[in-house]
Amino acid sequence: MNTIFDKGFLERLEHLSLLSKRLRAGHNSGNRRSPVKGHSVEFADFRSYTAGDDFRYIDWNTYARSDKLFVKLFMEEQDLLVNIFLDSSLSMDWGKPSKGLLAKQLAAAFAYLGLAAYERVAIAACSDSLLDFLPPQRGRANLEKTWHFIDQIPFQGHTDLNKALRAFGPYARGPGISIIVSDLLAPAGFKEGLKYLQYLQQEIILLQILAPAEIDPDLHGDWRLIDSETGEAREITASAQSLKAYQAKLQQFTGEIRDYCHKRGMRFLQFSSADAFEDVILYNLPRAGILKSF
Repeated sequence: MNTIFDKGFLERLEHLSLLSKRLRAGHNSGNRRSPVKGHSVEFADFRSYTAGDDFRYIDWNTYARSDKLFVKLFMEEQDLLVNIFLDSSLSMDWGKPSKGLLAKQLAAAFAYLGLAAYERVAIAACSDSLLDFLPPQRGRANLEKTWHFIDQIPFQGHTDLNKALRAFGPYARGPGISIIVSDLLAPAGFKEGLKYLQYLQQEIILLQILAPAEIDPDLHGDWRLIDSETGEAREITASAQSLKAYQAKLQQFTGEIRDYCHKRGMRFLQFSSADAFEDVILYNLPRAGILKSF
């Protein structure tokens, strides 16, 4: 996967990080603030002194003013768990350019940002089940291993995101951020799967990728459309009226996803597989508050 990132692009990624809405308590010392109070460098609060507390953390200035002992509390720096769910169903391997290409590029970029920040990063490939899973990795030393895992994920099977996301339960390693990259073209829907991830205390980022021909089909006359996953065929006559009805249905579908995510505190963005990858990472995602620059 390192062929998709040239040196200049990697240098620009170095100035980005994943933005979490809520502080998380991680398992290891890292680069992100945790709600757990500890003894790191950033002051957080005071509490009354109790027998056995370390004298080094007593605030003697406050004692001089109040004749009472208080202990300084500091904000620990801890890591974040980042779960990346890549839709690997057959429908993702469609479009010009392929939806799957941008999806893998996004997964690889998020993995890079997490590992570079010393976060824990896990990758899940899902279609009608959880097809493959890379347990949480940590540190730049695991970057090539993680990229290789993403690169070798095949696009196969039908889409059942509800089933696939629920199958993640036994692999969950605690609260974190879950990034789902999919076309969301799931006949059974996906809302129950997202609810389950929230039950697992996941902060959800939902990224939908559609092909240009799905967003704005250029069809005229009689066509035989074949479902890329089931092989089911349907004869249609494409007219200005039918294309207008299609656009209205797509806008309704997108609006329902956006409203659902907004109500449940999830972040949602839609992309075309023709969107420039660098623009998505360096401009669109920071503008949406999913990544931040420093």
